[in-house]
Amino acid sequence: METQSRRRIIVRRVLAAALVVIPVAVLAFVLVGGTSDPARDRVEQFFEKWAAGEYEAAAEHTDGDTAAVAAALEANVNGLDGAELEASVSESEEREGRRVVPVQVSWRLRNDFDWGYENRIPVAEGDDGWRIVWSERVVHRRLRDGERLGTMTEFEPRAPIIARDGRELTSMRPVVDVGVVPAEAGDLGETASAVAELTGADRRAFLRALRGAGEDSFVSAITMREEDVDPIESELLRIDGVQLAGRELSLAPTREFARATLGTVGPITEEQQEELGPEYGIGAQVGQFGLQARFERRLAGTPSLAIVIRQQDGAPVETLAEEPGEPGRPVRTTLDFETQRAAEAALDGVKAGALVAVQPSSGDILAVATRPVEDSFNRALEGTYPPGSTFKVVSTTALLRAGLDVSETVNCPPTANVGGRSFRNFEGGAEGAVSFARDFAVSCNTAFVALAERLEPTALRETARAFGIGVEPAMKAPYFPGDVPPGRDPVEEAAAMIGQARITASPLALAGIAATVAEGRWRAPRLLASDPREAGEPLPEADTLRQLMRQVVTDGSGAALAGVPGEPAGKSGTAEYGGGDPPPTHAWFISYRGDLAVAVLVEDAPSGGGHAAPVVAEFYERLGAG
Repeated sequence: METQSRRRIIVRRVLAAALVVIPVAVLAFVLVGGTSDPARDRVEQFFEKWAAGEYEAAAEHTDGDTAAVAAALEANVNGLDGAELEASVSESEEREGRRVVPVQVSWRLRNDFDWGYENRIPVAEGDDGWRIVWSERVVHRRLRDGERLGTMTEFEPRAPIIARDGRELTSMRPVVDVGVVPAEAGDLGETASAVAELTGADRRAFLRALRGAGEDSFVSAITMREEDVDPIESELLRIDGVQLAGRELSLAPTREFARATLGTVGPITEEQQEELGPEYGIGAQVGQFGLQARFERRLAGTPSLAIVIRQQDGAPVETLAEEPGEPGRPVRTTLDFETQRAAEAALDGVKAGALVAVQPSSGDILAVATRPVEDSFNRALEGTYPPGSTFKVVSTTALLRAGLDVSETVNCPPTANVGGRSFRNFEGGAEGAVSFARDFAVSCNTAFVALAERLEPTALRETARAFGIGVEPAMKAPYFPGDVPPGRDPVEEAAAMIGQARITASPLALAGIAATVAEGRWRAPRLLASDPREAGEPLPEADTLRQLMRQVVTDGSGAALAGVPGEPAGKSGTAEYGGGDPPPTHAWFISYRGDLAVAVLVEDAPSGGGHAAPVVAEFYERLGAG
């Protein structure tokens, strides 16, 4: 791993006289005593020019070809990642019939790793004075023609991300790089198509890489889990030029397991290389997103550093010095292994959506599953969606604080008009003159819209904070806690009652609503064991809300959970977004059972009760009795 950076080189002349300092550009060039030794002077001048990056000028102090020597000097500086050099130059001396100048060389590499050695620079006098007798040994006595100094780094196996009970959510697992050597392949287009068809690799990107690579290079198409390659290995190897290279990579148990949260590890990009620094070499494996990226340095540790001799083609042939690294440290999460498995299984079949589960008594996030699997965006934690009727839990709380009695009759007509806008019911139809409790159970929009005038413009925003909506997150992972802007007019105030207008929240924020009802107070969400524990004030309306949410399951829009043991409670939601007549909708269901709360989002689905509630039911059933 080598960069094009260049740093200063310090040269010192070692004599017995007084110290004189002469600055030269970025070079701290130190001279001691007089100038009675022209051979020594030539060596000093050589190092001075090398230090300033004037490679051709330095090369002119040798008897070698100027361009070739200059290239060698630059290659050695770059090979050591732009390390800083200090050279203590002594009086020249006769040795074995020739004159040499002893030099004590000390390189300071990254992480303050100092590497030193003694060298003897051969010099000879000609018609134009003394010159360094050039060979690669001038840089280091072990170098041979065409060789140079370089560095190599090696990380210890990556530390795991672990579950709440200490089990590993990620660990080093066998993978296979599926690739092609162009010189051994036939038609590159046909080869790329055959590999892509078997593996799912991006054909166009792979073909571009094949056409731009050297004929004898190995061009990787895709990295796959070993168990995924096994069934297609024989077919792959029948394709001309295909080779399989095994290695290990930090992976979760399955490809979809908490993928957006845990993240993945893959080859470093140019941007990542620039950000992470020279200790990460070309081809290094680094976190690409999620916790793997957020805690890259913690998980990866510090790599060992070796100074090596490289041949002209870059291949290392000898190690000259080593500096040990430090292993990475695990990242402990609040995720629960079994709960995560249940979440992934329940979300199977959902093209786009999320399921997030939390523990009401602690705020700990127990599971985060998202779809599509390929999407690295963590919509469960960071997504901004209209919450639809799940927000009626907040609206109801605000109404209770304004004096509403849930047994009060509140009419539920098919439509309601506010300020010229017509509102209709997504679920439950028109119930007529029924109790508010019934309106809540069937998620009657028109009843809630009619009650908007009972609330102050800021009531919903203030009440939402009791559920953590809009509260600045304390946890270290990215998280959108939601936003409840005050209504700008009666139409917006009415729409806000049913979770529309400009109200937005993430699935995690909505799971927090159910968790707050279950616990009787809001507790801040926690994804990492190190996240702080925070709690809100007790929620006086919790008992009433529990009864209402239970009725949703027993006699309302959450009937999909009616047969689930453990007396689950919940609230459905169907949220409009975008334009159109009618506009498209997302389906929601939030729920709690015992010390477990969950929110499910199914994107582009027509109803929460019909599409999100069954996912919650399956999630509970996979976990067993409550």
